Amino acid sequence: MNLLERARIRPARDNWIRVPWYRYHRGGAMTVGRTIWFTRKWYDAAGYGDGSPLATWNWLAHLAHETGHLPQAERFGRHILGKARYIMAFAAQYAQRALMLRSDPHDGAPLEFEADHGRWVLLQLVGDRPLAHPLLHALHMRDAQAVRAQCHQCASRIADLSQRYAEHKRKVLLHT
Repeated sequence: MNLLERARIRPARDNWIRVPWYRYHRGGAMTVGRTIWFTRKWYDAAGYGDGSPLATWNWLAHLAHETGHLPQAERFGRHILGKARYIMAFAAQYAQRALMLRSDPHDGAPLEFEADHGRWVLLQLVGDRPLAHPLLHALHMRDAQAVRAQCHQCASRIADLSQRYAEHKRKVLLHT
């Protein structure tokens, strides 16, 4: 069973410390272990939980990033000490960037940038009109067969884009 099959998506209200603590207007999520904790904006009909194609796109784009944290969490370990080290590694990167007055301490952190690989590929794949892309339509319609067909049809393009991400990452890291 792979990491995506074992992943769980849960609302932040279901964990005892209610993380992540992002403000409502920002939304957001936090991956710890195999669980991706989403803030309430993702479930609220006035937020990203309205069932629209745009909401489906917002979920997909954010999940493409959050699932990038799953292999990182595995590297640190699923036990409590591994989860603590994982969280501390992020906090250290954010703090270091903030103390060095770097732009965007969160998104510019190396672990965040590594996790963004999937979202970058997705954004390149669907282009500037994601709501018109057949993959998003299939997801929104909950048509698993059509989603698989789209993934199969786009597989070589996804592989090419994935390779291009390394070059993109190198260029961005040179400028941060």
